[in-house]
Amino acid sequence: MRKGVSPVVATVLLIAIAVISAVAVWYWVAPLTSPAATPSTTQYGFVVTGTYKSAGNCATLDIKNSGGTTIPLNTTFEIFNINGTSVSKYVQVNVTTLTSGTTLNFNVITAPGTMSNIPVGSYLLRASKLWGTSNIGFTDVYFTC
Repeated sequence: MRKGVSPVVATVLLIAIAVISAVAVWYWVAPLTSPAATPSTTQYGFVVTGTYKSAGNCATLDIKNSGGTTIPLNTTFEIFNINGTSVSKYVQVNVTTLTSGTTLNFNVITAPGTMSNIPVGSYLLRASKLWGTSNIGFTDVYFTC
């Protein structure tokens, strides 16, 4: 007496193995056939290039556009105090158009915000709004004044 798999079960198994193999090959090959991603031309960036003190307070900041694209009108920069894990908003300034490579010098003491004086210390500068959206393409910058 011969023992083995019936022809119907064998056929079902062969079809299942073929389908599973085809799906595996598709998932392996499909990413190779998609077009390469093109880098974005919008590169925003800024750095604090200078800080100036007056009467024991941080008086002015120089913010340089270090990206390859103009930072547009109404981008809001905010300065935060860093106390352990808490972050308190101090000052914000709405930037005029800032072309690549140029520097904006603004008076921290007269800028609108929740405090008129910023004591000497370590801070975080964040671009908080760009075309009505929060933090598109910007990273936070830490500085000491």
